[in-house]
Amino acid sequence: MLNKNTEAKQEAAVSKILSEVPTASTYSPVTESMDRATELGEGKIAAALKSFSSMPQSTNVFANPVLHQAAVNCKDAQITLNIRSFAIRGVVSESEIIANKLSPATVIFTGLFGRKPEKDADGIDEENVFSELLNEKFYKFTEISREGLTGKQPLTNQVAEFVKSFPDAGPEAAIQHFSTLRKLSIPNQQGVKGTREPESLLLEFIDTHMENVALGTVSVYMRHQLRESSALHPQVLAMRANDLISEHQKSGKTAFQTCYSLLLGREASSIESNILERMGVIQTHHGSAGSNVVARYLATLYAGAVSDFFVASQMALDGDRHFGAIHDMTAFINEIEPLDTEARETAIRERMRTALPTFGHPMIAAAGRSDEIQQDPRPAIYFNPFIDAVEKGEIQLSERQKKRLAIMQRLYQIAFVEGIVRAGREDEPPLRLTPNTDFGGWAVQEGLNIYETDRTFLTYIFRGFGWIMDAREQLQMKIIRPVIPPDPEIIPKPSDDMTIANEVVALHDRMAGTEIFD
Repeated sequence: MLNKNTEAKQEAAVSKILSEVPTASTYSPVTESMDRATELGEGKIAAALKSFSSMPQSTNVFANPVLHQAAVNCKDAQITLNIRSFAIRGVVSESEIIANKLSPATVIFTGLFGRKPEKDADGIDEENVFSELLNEKFYKFTEISREGLTGKQPLTNQVAEFVKSFPDAGPEAAIQHFSTLRKLSIPNQQGVKGTREPESLLLEFIDTHMENVALGTVSVYMRHQLRESSALHPQVLAMRANDLISEHQKSGKTAFQTCYSLLLGREASSIESNILERMGVIQTHHGSAGSNVVARYLATLYAGAVSDFFVASQMALDGDRHFGAIHDMTAFINEIEPLDTEARETAIRERMRTALPTFGHPMIAAAGRSDEIQQDPRPAIYFNPFIDAVEKGEIQLSERQKKRLAIMQRLYQIAFVEGIVRAGREDEPPLRLTPNTDFGGWAVQEGLNIYETDRTFLTYIFRGFGWIMDAREQLQMKIIRPVIPPDPEIIPKPSDDMTIANEVVALHDRMAGTEIFD
């Protein structure tokens, strides 16, 4: 137990941290270009630029330029991969997350406050204080009672009744349902407004998001239980969920570690937790995703309820243009799994002519016929630790999982290593597609046996903090769209650090070689 003096210091530290707002970017390329055009007497150029004056300076949160290059062999060709990387506020990079195994609290803290957590003169460790805040907001879920459709009762019981009534509903449906009830039960909400005190708004953002995370993961866990025994009573479902959460809390597990167990439907091993945590932390912010656009737009509109902010962003996250690709890949694998080898490969090549799920990218040059092509490093960052664990015998796969992951390996070989040649273009190099983040996300969760409808929820858990980062910046300066030039100060500088390039090459060599999952 903390003594009263230490407890008071920690409360003061939390208040001080949450009141902190990162400095807004002063980089304003449109305004600077207008001024320069006027100075040169280029009135037409200045007038044209004025049309873009509603897009002010830039984002100070996120940058993902091409940062590394690596050469890989694709049959008889050598292809140069231009590897995009990312940095949150120019402070935390992918390579540092991987090399130093930064905690979720450190990465989230950096994105929210523009600096890494520190230890102050009183010995208060900001990382620990912030982590405990997140844990507190998550674990209090089992103590909340609220008005529902059948009267006031604990939220875990209400979730159990919902899951029992709609056993095929994904976690996003549970969040949307209970977000509506939350709005109805809390009168005079302040919502998202630039006039609110930063501490108050940020605390409500965190409180709401962590409750949503608990809602979603608890609903996933309860559906695991129902798949094992469909006759379970809602009270039993609630009791089992409460017991798992209580045991994890008593053993000192973080909120995120408890989420991994809930997603798996059982206690996650340390290996499984590390794999999921690495994959989740890397997804904390993804600057150009449609869900981030929605988060910024709702902040601009001053959403009437914080709940709406997260629900709308979640809907965009699951859209077909974005993380719906994971669901698309599931449907495609289910379609081609029963086919013989020849028919399956024909189906893969035909699908490449339209849109192959989890390959290519709408905003970067991740497809082409030249000897250079852009590569998202996240599939390698996610997938390599999983493959390592399988090779060491730390994760056991069923025969069906081996078959489906072998299909994914063959997809990689056809789409990127071999490429396809279109009729009439036989004299040209083949068209190649590189895998995107969803490729790694699907494969890891297939291998860990996360249920098919739940494979975007790990992203939601971490991406929600990215939305909060965007909203806080949006309230400072009206950007609306995050797909604008980042402040040059936050763009990562090329270095001799080969961490990310080595990850990408290692995965390629594995996927291009003999069957991994035999």
